[in-house]
Amino acid sequence: MKTNEATVGSVEIMVGKKMLRTGAALAGLLGLSACAHRDAVDTVGNWWHQYQGGVIAQQRPPPPGAHATYPHVGLTPTQPADVPSAPARTALTDKLTLQRNFGQRLAAADGPLPNLPPNPTPRKPAMPSASAQSDSGSSMTVDAAGQMPSAPTPPTNVKGAPDGAKPVSTAPAQKKNADKSRTAPAASMPAVTQFAPPPILPGQVPQMMSPLPPSAPQFPGFDIPRDADLPDRPAPAYDLSNPHGTLIRFAQASDQMMRGQEHELGSVLRRRGGHALVYVKGFGEASSLRPMDQASGIRLGLLRARTVAEALMLRGVPGSDIRLAAGALGQGARIDLTPY
Repeated sequence: MKTNEATVGSVEIMVGKKMLRTGAALAGLLGLSACAHRDAVDTVGNWWHQYQGGVIAQQRPPPPGAHATYPHVGLTPTQPADVPSAPARTALTDKLTLQRNFGQRLAAADGPLPNLPPNPTPRKPAMPSASAQSDSGSSMTVDAAGQMPSAPTPPTNVKGAPDGAKPVSTAPAQKKNADKSRTAPAASMPAVTQFAPPPILPGQVPQMMSPLPPSAPQFPGFDIPRDADLPDRPAPAYDLSNPHGTLIRFAQASDQMMRGQEHELGSVLRRRGGHALVYVKGFGEASSLRPMDQASGIRLGLLRARTVAEALMLRGVPGSDIRLAAGALGQGARIDLTPY
């Protein structure tokens, strides 16, 4: 009975220790999660600062203006910004539009860059294999430049000849070839002749024109460059003006109309009265002036015009009152009440 009682007491002690450890862990977790605006790292850092003591353990002061009243956002900034006038901004927008249209048409006229094939690698001559040399019973050696050709070894025996036959001697022919190679003159380059032009006398020097244009007229207070009188390079006669009508934007190289353009469609429909016709013109993105690329651009423009026509029909415009057109190069699509 005493043994059983001791065993029961030790079990109770072990269970009590486990409960104390569990309670300590829960208390630590509750302490870490006590502050909702700080995580476990901040809490441990604060404990360490408190352990160090000093200024770092003190409460931080609030930021400047934390308890001040909110400023009136409508009154800031108090000074107007220095921006150009509305006519100047319109003129700059028109200039940028012309430059963009000119760049697009010039890129289409130049066409895409050609894809050049890679340079072919020279093939090395195939060397005869050792088995082929052994089968034919002959081989070939190449002598270096300027080296006398080596005399071939006379054959010891020829197939098909009787055993008592004597080998054919080629010594006289080899001796004649060696004598010819010794007596042959070496190849020499032709003599170089020097030509000196006759001297030019001082009075015979031709008068050279100045490479610069004549000096421009000077105005006080203005610095005029020296090449001001040079004519500009003539630009191609492209139609750089934007088509009339309201612009409808599309994704690049797609007939998917971009979102958030209900206001543009509504502005055209509000100006439409009765059964007035609505003209829609879509534009493609042709990359060159080749007929194939132009046809591809017109096809994309028709798809974009059809997308705009479907959006107009959903807003109550009958299909018989819509006229479609397409262009090979341009921006998105245009809607207007006057024909293109």
